[in-house]
Amino acid sequence: MTLHALTSKSQLTLDLEPGLLERHASAMDCLRASVYAGRRPLKTIAADMDLSTSALSRKLSQDPDDPRRFSVDDLERFITATGDTSVVEYLAAKYLQSDESRRAHAVNNASRLLQELAPLVAQLKALA
Repeated sequence: MTLHALTSKSQLTLDLEPGLLERHASAMDCLRASVYAGRRPLKTIAADMDLSTSALSRKLSQDPDDPRRFSVDDLERFITATGDTSVVEYLAAKYLQSDESRRAHAVNNASRLLQELAPLVAQLKALA
């Protein structure tokens, strides 16, 4: 993600990673992917967050019967510990897009899908 601060009006522009919303069903899903697919082991992240490995694992599991939950304070400690802001980027992509940006994203997705479908349609016609 690239942040650009425009000088005169203090406007912030976000260039969001394409597909972030498509890859994750929720912010928690994005967070889990960051933790488990990241370069650092779970135990190191947990230690840097001042948690035990099992406590972090329980918080990430979102078990409805477990009273431990991943909090906003935990999120801040996670970002501080890892430098990974992908959850924030996910939330920004989900909630800070304008209608124009959503339309452009939909058009880009449709265009990409059409390009992928064109060869398949040609193959089907050849088989008919």
